[in-house]
Amino acid sequence: MFRCVLAFASIFALLGALSGCGVSKNLAHRATRVAHVSSGKLLLQVAVSQAANENSPVAVDVVSIREKGFLKTAQGLPASEWFAKKNSLQRQNPKAMEITSWEWVPGQAIESISIAIPVDAEAVIMFANYASPGPHSAALPIGGKVSIALGEEDFTVDGK
Repeated sequence: MFRCVLAFASIFALLGALSGCGVSKNLAHRATRVAHVSSGKLLLQVAVSQAANENSPVAVDVVSIREKGFLKTAQGLPASEWFAKKNSLQRQNPKAMEITSWEWVPGQAIESISIAIPVDAEAVIMFANYASPGPHSAALPIGGKVSIALGEEDFTVDGK
């Protein structure tokens, strides 16, 4: 325990020294980010309608994206394509994302869900696998509280 405290004290002392010399503030900022496990918690409040997804289970993925290049790819995907390509995308980009997945049935009561967001997350995107046409995806905040309502043909997000 003492060694951990000493290690963190050394890191912060080094950061103080870096910020006072000619080293860029960006480098000091990146070093600070490495010292943390997560940038925050995302608290999800989920309500599932009795008629959600035309009375069928809804698969939901919350994806923490770590690489800007992959962010461009993910932002352009509708949920149907995300779920069709998910395994392949994970194999091709293993360090680019963290995925948390669920499948909920219509009318299911969901307790609050807390997700730790990685410190290097560029964005968080939610995909819901609906039978109806549409993008069925939304950007979520990197931290804070979000309410999600899974409806008959799509979902809504409140609290961005």
